[in-house]
Amino acid sequence: MKRATKDILYFETGPWNKPTLWVEPGEEFEVETQMNRGPWLDTHPQGEELRRKLRGGNPSSGCIYIEGAQPGQLLSVHIGLLDLDSVGFTRFGGANGAMPGYMGGTGIGDHFKIVEIRDGFVHWSEELKLPVRPMLGFVGVAPRYECYHNGWAAQHGGNLDAPELTSGATLELKVNVPGALVHIGDMHALQGDGEICGAGGIETGGRVRLRCELSELPPKMTWPRLRNETYIGVLAMAKPAEDAFRLALQELLLWLEEEYSIPRGEAYLLLGQVLEARCTQFVNPTFTYVAKMAKRYLPARET
Repeated sequence: MKRATKDILYFETGPWNKPTLWVEPGEEFEVETQMNRGPWLDTHPQGEELRRKLRGGNPSSGCIYIEGAQPGQLLSVHIGLLDLDSVGFTRFGGANGAMPGYMGGTGIGDHFKIVEIRDGFVHWSEELKLPVRPMLGFVGVAPRYECYHNGWAAQHGGNLDAPELTSGATLELKVNVPGALVHIGDMHALQGDGEICGAGGIETGGRVRLRCELSELPPKMTWPRLRNETYIGVLAMAKPAEDAFRLALQELLLWLEEEYSIPRGEAYLLLGQVLEARCTQFVNPTFTYVAKMAKRYLPARET
């Protein structure tokens, strides 16, 4: 099985990144992710060397070229098994989008915690063990012209920080450049809504199995779409957060109209009853909102 390693890391996502791995559509491959820099480096035997290497946030394990991918196609990224490393951390630096410090201290200050990840639990303390919910914080393709540092998320995906990006989920993205140039990183063992600490979630590294497929792009698709066994959903990014919500709701409405043939007015009334939406991260340059709907409310389609 082909593998993307931590040997070459990218801290920006753009069309000029050189591919480090080439895979065929439908081919399963593995990505080894690098934990974000943090207080764990202080006691690591290669701490200084790694600190220099980790020059930015959310390192992507190389750049993955999908053979045959062309601009204007739909790329479906299927997320398989996530295998976590044994060490993780979380940190709040004293200010972020959730608790801004531009007018002074937040009253919380700089705090961090290094944790052991073992037997399916984050060992928060001797008394408290938190069940892991592994996820990928960063899944993106290269934009056509722009280059974003890996703190950003936009229509190309990127630093989405949505717990829905876990085993069994499929993220759908528009291909913007030949090969798509897939970037993967920022694995979390656990993350609450809002990602209020900034550095996590429980930041960690690990391994993830992935498979990518190509198909025709839905004409009305703009923002990343999510599917799993239970839901369909849309991830949208903007600032303020209410704009991200509006964009995610708009895209979900168009999706229901286009793919499931639900008239727009009927779809809007239906979403008024069964929509599930929340801000998954409130700390990046833009905020991420997910708007989703349980599949049990969708009309049956002929196969």
